[in-house]
Amino acid sequence: MVAAAAGAVPFLLVGLAVGWRVEGSPLDAAGAFALLMLFRFACTWAGIYLGLLTRNEEASGQLGGATFLLPLLSSAYIPTSGLPGWLRTVAEWNPISAVATALRDLLGNTPVPHGAAWPVAHPVAGSLLWCAVLLGVFVPLAVRQYAHGER
Repeated sequence: MVAAAAGAVPFLLVGLAVGWRVEGSPLDAAGAFALLMLFRFACTWAGIYLGLLTRNEEASGQLGGATFLLPLLSSAYIPTSGLPGWLRTVAEWNPISAVATALRDLLGNTPVPHGAAWPVAHPVAGSLLWCAVLLGVFVPLAVRQYAHGER
């Protein structure tokens, strides 16, 4: 997590260099960073499980490419309001959408969209819930997979 936090610093500095500013309070900004690190921690456990599941270094390396679509099917890059109904539902229930919206909200950059699905309409709570779900699913699976691999 220290490496993940240190790796986020260049992104923050580049953002500041191109004109992005934190509009929220310093406490909200710290909360946004903590939420981002919690989501990274939860996703790391998903990666650990998938890596242990494959038992092959090359196949494990290919999983990173398979996750490329997840941010594209979220509100991280485009607003979901113009998407077709079924795709909007998929995008708004994507954990990345909840986290992206929560970060925007905490940093004071854009308002939370109205009429969105629950995780996006309540982005901080939705993000925390997604993190809890990811950890609740993947920590036990990874630990079990590791224990079975040791035998």
